[in-house]
Amino acid sequence: MLIDTQRAVCRDTCTPAMQHDIWISVVVLKLDTPLKVQRTVPKLKKVLLELSSVQTSIRGGSVQFNISPDQSIQVVQWVLAKSSPINQQLIGIEHSSVKLRFQSIKGFFVKKQKLLYDGRELARDYLHHELTLDGENGENLIHLLIKKSSKVIAKPKDFSVEHVVVNHEIELPSLLKELISSTIEGLEKGNAPIKSSDGSGGAYFMQDQSGHKYVSVFKPIDEEPMAVNNPHGLPLSLDGEGLKKGTQVGEGAFREVAAYLLDYPITGPRSSPRDQPGFAGVPPTTMVKCLHKDFNHPNGYSFSQENAKIGSLQMFVSNVGTCEDMGYGVFPVDQVHKISVLDIRLANADRHGGNILVSRDGNDGQIVLTPIDHGYCFPNKFEDCTFEWLYWPQAKEPYSSETLEYIKHLDAEQDIELLRFHGWEIPPSCARVFRISTMLLKKGAEKGLTPFAIGSIMCRETLEKESVIEQIIYEAEAIWSPETTEEEFISTVSDIMDRSLDQYSLN
Repeated sequence: MLIDTQRAVCRDTCTPAMQHDIWISVVVLKLDTPLKVQRTVPKLKKVLLELSSVQTSIRGGSVQFNISPDQSIQVVQWVLAKSSPINQQLIGIEHSSVKLRFQSIKGFFVKKQKLLYDGRELARDYLHHELTLDGENGENLIHLLIKKSSKVIAKPKDFSVEHVVVNHEIELPSLLKELISSTIEGLEKGNAPIKSSDGSGGAYFMQDQSGHKYVSVFKPIDEEPMAVNNPHGLPLSLDGEGLKKGTQVGEGAFREVAAYLLDYPITGPRSSPRDQPGFAGVPPTTMVKCLHKDFNHPNGYSFSQENAKIGSLQMFVSNVGTCEDMGYGVFPVDQVHKISVLDIRLANADRHGGNILVSRDGNDGQIVLTPIDHGYCFPNKFEDCTFEWLYWPQAKEPYSSETLEYIKHLDAEQDIELLRFHGWEIPPSCARVFRISTMLLKKGAEKGLTPFAIGSIMCRETLEKESVIEQIIYEAEAIWSPETTEEEFISTVSDIMDRSLDQYSLN
């Protein structure tokens, strides 16, 4: 016979009626043979466990008690109640009557209840008997006897989702915790990932519990364009370069997360795990490890960590379409400008109308633009930088004072250090481009240049004609020597850029 004990606690999210010092003993027995009512019951040692210091939540009216990992049973969801009269006898019971017995403790009630063992809901034929023993000092004792022949897991778990921790000093913001939690809840309900038909890489819409809406988008690293498990049949990259020049296959997820991290709120960098939206509105994004049969597994699938995929998980944003679906004349100037700041700063090599979502905000229906798909930011060269907004009339309007103030406080070195703190050591060639692009944005804005003017310096007019920023870099490299430090090189680029921008200012 095996006896497992556990404890649970009500705190934080419990209603005032629930917040009491509650002592309860729960003993789960796995019997070697099916127990008969007339069989002699072995004497059990009663264990009293205090209900304290355990995360608690209420979902859909059900109370959930989450047991700490050091307990023998990790997750139990109970609606607790006083036990029936104490009588030291074995009583055969139905599954439903157990739930009725767990109706109240210290005066709180909920309609929805679940009986779980080790995080799995018990099947109706799983409970064999209930044993109640005489209590001492008025404590409540509840004992459930479990048939060993019955399976503990009512439904086999066929997925896993976990946050990828790169620095234990970083506290995950509550918004990202909720994002991961809601993704898991949808999978627990059997709502499988839905592969997007758009784009050239693998992207999966993750559903909520109801299966009626999306909560997140998962992009596995190994399913990126030209990656080994790309689901769209794109050829494998022979030299590691991605679809866009200056990018690397397998780094898209890092860039997605980096774009979110560097999209500071108007108040400045996120020095603590706060949930303010970023200036440009990049959806909350984090790195996760996810395992599910519906991802692309060309070599076959089994529920094993060998088949788990690492990738970016981004909050799904409800929208009425993309910028490709409507005329650009209706987009507010400030919404276009915020995206221009992000794209110039990150040297985005893939900004088109299809990866700018259009939403309606509030009762007045104000248009809000949300930039997504940042896997081709932070390239190591400017050759493929493209911004569709460059051809919109809003780009020729000057930046507002608020936007200018935001740009003024950007700091590339601080950004590089922040990415390092979050686990991404940005390659030196990419860091150089990032320094130069941030410099161009800051200098251009200071001189009063419009997004169109600054973007035109960064982007090529034709595929063959080098952009102005590329010409500036080539000029700096012409006077570069092996002894030149990176700081000296960036200073040289700065001097050449100043002369070039003066001409733009005069024009």
